[in-house]
Amino acid sequence: SSGINAEWPLRPGKLRKKITTTVQVLTHVKEKLQFVQAENAEQRETVKDVEQLVAKKRDILTKTKQSRDALRIDNLKLRKKCGLIGQESLLRDLENQTDSSEGLKRAIDNLQKMHTDLLIQIETVKAKVLATKVM
Repeated sequence: SSGINAEWPLRPGKLRKKITTTVQVLTHVKEKLQFVQAENAEQRETVKDVEQLVAKKRDILTKTKQSRDALRIDNLKLRKKCGLIGQESLLRDLENQTDSSEGLKRAIDNLQKMHTDLLIQIETVKAKVLATKVM
């Protein structure tokens, strides 16, 4: 009780110094608070601006994705319409199949012609055999 209470009745000079120091600290804290509040206000504005920008970009992204999807659908429709155009491997295969088919048709025509010739020869031989039997 003697340590703290003994100093309690401060001398006016010491009290004035303590008050001055406290006022300075309080002033400094107020200034710091105002500075931090101003910084926070700036940061809030920045955040608001960034959020608006993000919203705009998100809208643009959504529209871009919709456009991309529409173009994909159009592209698929066009590919279906075009058929083999632009698909070289399928075109080559079709060409090869067509060539092969034409070759087989020629072979069939030749074989049919040979068959007809052979039938005529058979009829001729039969006629000769019959003519020899009749004699």
